[in-house]
Amino acid sequence: MNVRTLIAASVLLACASSAHAQNAPPVPRNELPFNDCMRTDRINEWAVADARTVAMRNGPNHFLVKTSTDCPRMDLGGGIHFKSSNSDKAMGEMRICGGIDEKIVRRDDPPCQIQSVETIDKAQFETLKKKAKRRGSGAEPNGAVR
Repeated sequence: MNVRTLIAASVLLACASSAHAQNAPPVPRNELPFNDCMRTDRINEWAVADARTVAMRNGPNHFLVKTSTDCPRMDLGGGIHFKSSNSDKAMGEMRICGGIDEKIVRRDDPPCQIQSVETIDKAQFETLKKKAKRRGSGAEPNGAVR
């Protein structure tokens, strides 16, 4: 094979994979209704299940928060801090619903985009808490940042 044939094949392959990626349907977001969102000012307990998943408890309510990429050290600074989206802030502060531009904010590291927030039951929360790498309570400086 000569170099020209190899370059031409590489360009065709790159164009084909790019066209295929553009045709892939976007992943839909399932935002919680505003009244069912997680209140970041009422966190009683949290458990980091893995680098992308944290379980949260707000009194009788339990939530599973997942990030779109690995978010190591999400509890850096002694708690978990969230940044609400502008649309959530317009409705009322300190809520995370699983919408676009909601983030977990970490000290000295870039923020982690939240992929989803879903409600879970107490049994699921307890199972995740038992398997958690790190845990914390509401006594830490959890909550929202501006």
